Amino acid sequence: MLGKQNPQISFLDLESWFTKPIVDSGSIYAMMAQWGTQLICEEDFCELYSPTGRPSISPGLLAKVLLLMYHDNVSDREAEQRAQYDLRWKLALRLPMDESGFDYTALCRFRARLLINQQQKLIFTRFVNLAHEAGIIKENSLQIIDSTHVLGAAAVQDTYTLIKTAIQKLLRISRRKNGNAIQAFNRVTLSLDYSKKDKEDILWDDKVARQKLLNQLVNDSRALRQAIEAEPEMELSEEEQAALELLSAITEQDIEPVAAGEVKIKQGVAKDRIISAHDLEMRHGHKTSKGKFNGHKVQIMTDEASEIITNVSVTPGNEADGSALLEILQQSAMKPQILLGDTAYGTLDARDAMESQNVVPVAPLPMGGHKSGHFGKQEFVIDFEQNSCRCPAGVVTTRVRKSGDVISAYVFLPKTCNKCALRDQCTQHGKGRLIGVHPQEERRQEIIKQNETEEFKMLYKRRAQCERKNAHLVRRGMRKARYIGKAKTLIQVAFTAAVVNLKRIFTIAKGNLCALQRLETSITSV
Repeated sequence: MLGKQNPQISFLDLESWFTKPIVDSGSIYAMMAQWGTQLICEEDFCELYSPTGRPSISPGLLAKVLLLMYHDNVSDREAEQRAQYDLRWKLALRLPMDESGFDYTALCRFRARLLINQQQKLIFTRFVNLAHEAGIIKENSLQIIDSTHVLGAAAVQDTYTLIKTAIQKLLRISRRKNGNAIQAFNRVTLSLDYSKKDKEDILWDDKVARQKLLNQLVNDSRALRQAIEAEPEMELSEEEQAALELLSAITEQDIEPVAAGEVKIKQGVAKDRIISAHDLEMRHGHKTSKGKFNGHKVQIMTDEASEIITNVSVTPGNEADGSALLEILQQSAMKPQILLGDTAYGTLDARDAMESQNVVPVAPLPMGGHKSGHFGKQEFVIDFEQNSCRCPAGVVTTRVRKSGDVISAYVFLPKTCNKCALRDQCTQHGKGRLIGVHPQEERRQEIIKQNETEEFKMLYKRRAQCERKNAHLVRRGMRKARYIGKAKTLIQVAFTAAVVNLKRIFTIAKGNLCALQRLETSITSV
């Protein structure tokens, strides 16, 4: 049942004890003390609670605690203590001096309730709508999108630890269920003792010892799976089936056979490789400016004029930035008219996603790499009417390669290129030049022309503004995930963005009388 915070002021409230403000008027504590009960209403959470039963701790109070917790970048336990002893928190939460507030485990249960009801962004969306009602965010505005990385909460595990942990997880679940699976597993003779949590005691510098351990782990994993396959009528629980599939994926992703019953770790990284048996959604990722990371990506949309964050989303760390753009736009509380992004959002697929939502894309088209000091494809001019291609030296070719009836490349012959004065900037001696043609090459050429205009260049300069907003979020602890999985990490990201937005909303409103009046009207009308 929905619990509510007592709005009445008592003798033990801070306002009764201090004649002067104890916090700066522009601080988050003062804002929440003045407007907290209107900013976050108990009624916002009605759908998350049963209409009958024992009253819960006020969800409005817990939501405000989460805002303060991510603002100050403290843990659940620290938040409980600050609500007891920190006067700034007591003022912001409107807690009397003699009230302890809550037990820290209530925060975990509250986040779980948000998660189950898929309301991780409830407060964030509330603040975005508030900014829109106050006129701070305009309809059909220009917005900027960018991504930053979030380090996963779980430890990255090597191949040996991954397989062992997956076996232990399957055995533990089966023993807890005490079903048919554990009876089948008990008939399997395993070469290692999986009741031990520590890593195997071997000479890890010894290649032969490592190879032997790898074979033991893989053979044990396959033996367990074969025990299940030998009894097709066996019914597994949902948890057992998930653990079995995880074991299969982890075992096979990093190995390749070398002989009968023997395997080795293969070179390279498997696509979509699982890197932790505890957080299955963590991935190896790469950001051009930051290098490699292990975790997730956060997609952030920001209103260019007001610098209010309009949308946040957590995506896989190994996924291209623009691949989730359609879903992000569909979930956006404030859809932009123009969306400004870097090259990662300039792909044809990303542009299709934006245009399907009636959003105008402003992003450079990925041009592909080319050898330094050599002519790239963009230096060649393709004439679609004449089906010809002109190189930087002015030579025109009509010789083509086709895929079916479609031109796939223009070909410059070696005998032509060998005589060219610009050969060393284009190709090697004895070789010609091949210019690939994209299936949508005409569209690509049109985009390239648009990207060369002064209007595009002036507009694209404004993209750098998003880096400041990313820095605000990172300063509040967003660089490191607190929780396992993307869905839980979204709670952290959404509340952190909500805090950043709240401060920005009031900063703008204080400098704009009309905005302040509309903001006060929007808040008090709730």
